[in-house]
Amino acid sequence: MNIGKVVKKIVSTVKNHAFDGYPLLLVQQLNIDFSPKGGEVLCIDFMGADMGEIVLMMKEGSSVQQMLGNKDAPADAAVVGIVDEVSYKDKIVFKKY
Repeated sequence: MNIGKVVKKIVSTVKNHAFDGYPLLLVQQLNIDFSPKGGEVLCIDFMGADMGEIVLMMKEGSSVQQMLGNKDAPADAAVVGIVDEVSYKDKIVFKKY
């Protein structure tokens, strides 16, 4: 599980039927200090995340396929949580509001 920031919403009029009803997002992976880590990841959004939100991202294809209820779904990453607060070494390093 990683943290990331939603950087783009993907709009698609045609997509794999396994994704019907789920938005697609590009999420920039982050280090604990919120600096970018690696590239952006295409994620299925199970939580209703919005632009700029810090999210929990799962990058395990078989787990994402289980969440979709389709073992043949071409999916390997999903947004599974929206972060409200992050503490590191007893210090709050991020707070949503």
